[in-house]
Amino acid sequence: MAREDTIDRRIYIERDGTTLLYAEPSDRRFIYEMAFEDPGIWRSMLEKKDDFDWSELRDEEEQFFGSVPGKSKYLLIRYQGEIVGTISHTHNDGRIENLELDMWLRSEKYTGRGIGSAVIAMLIDRLVEEHGIRTFIIRPWVKNSRAVRAYEKCGFRRRNDFDPADYYGTYLERYGEGDYGRLETANMVLEVGC
Repeated sequence: MAREDTIDRRIYIERDGTTLLYAEPSDRRFIYEMAFEDPGIWRSMLEKKDDFDWSELRDEEEQFFGSVPGKSKYLLIRYQGEIVGTISHTHNDGRIENLELDMWLRSEKYTGRGIGSAVIAMLIDRLVEEHGIRTFIIRPWVKNSRAVRAYEKCGFRRRNDFDPADYYGTYLERYGEGDYGRLETANMVLEVGC
């Protein structure tokens, strides 16, 4: 068991052997490094390692870390006692208020087992209950077909008519094109109970 697995963190939500833990400011480097532990994982998310720079997590807004509840958070995924990945949610104040999800597992050995789908379902249930926001977006790389299929199983649908100006307010300039640019980003939307 790795040192990061034994650090005492506050539980955000727990269900059926899977726990989401609040990520602390000291977890920034750990979260970043998880993206590169397994070449199969980072190659499914990135063309090259330099496409995801440490500064993106190092300089992330403070509200994303710590155990104070909020609409924008990084969470660690603990499955059967081991931290297996991370998921974040970001509040977007566009015309269509939404929460944007981003997730990665630290090893391919955790993929294809339903862990990611279970995490997304329990997080969405909790966020709807807490914040009343019913629109969720997730924007993976179009080349990451495994992630796209997994998100479709969770109810997300690709939107060819996706207009970033509808979903982003404050973050439009920074994230409107998606992490992969307009042509390489799969724009996926889930509307809960709509």
